[in-house]
Amino acid sequence: MSNGEPVVDREKETVRGEVISVGDDGIRVRLDSDAVVLASADASAILSEGDRGLFAIEEVSADGVALVSWVSREPSDELTSFDEEFDELQGALRHRQPAPRRVAEAPTHTLDEERIEAWAKRVTTALTQLHKHRAKRLSDHTNEGT
Repeated sequence: MSNGEPVVDREKETVRGEVISVGDDGIRVRLDSDAVVLASADASAILSEGDRGLFAIEEVSADGVALVSWVSREPSDELTSFDEEFDELQGALRHRQPAPRRVAEAPTHTLDEERIEAWAKRVTTALTQLHKHRAKRLSDHTNEGT
């Protein structure tokens, strides 16, 4: 780290730390080395107290206070409330007997079957009438011939 000059010549050093305060005076971060540094203001929208993450050292002021920028959030080993609820539900489901499934009763007739049955009845009625008329004509024809 240099005094008062941005770190330009070499790759920026990445350090781990935890946000200890977010306020009007800036964002203060305690590094794992116990040094307290300031984070750039552009991270204020995404950081809150207690957040752990990786920070890149941008520059060190003349009084030795480092200015860092936020790089990424550090994955937490602690369970979040969502994780706890998910684990609880998984456990409950693991030890629960599934309810018997109701077999859906198949409808006795579908709409297509009803249409076909109605058509078959009309055809049967029409054929019956046709046979009656034919029988009548044949009977009339044989009566005329005698």
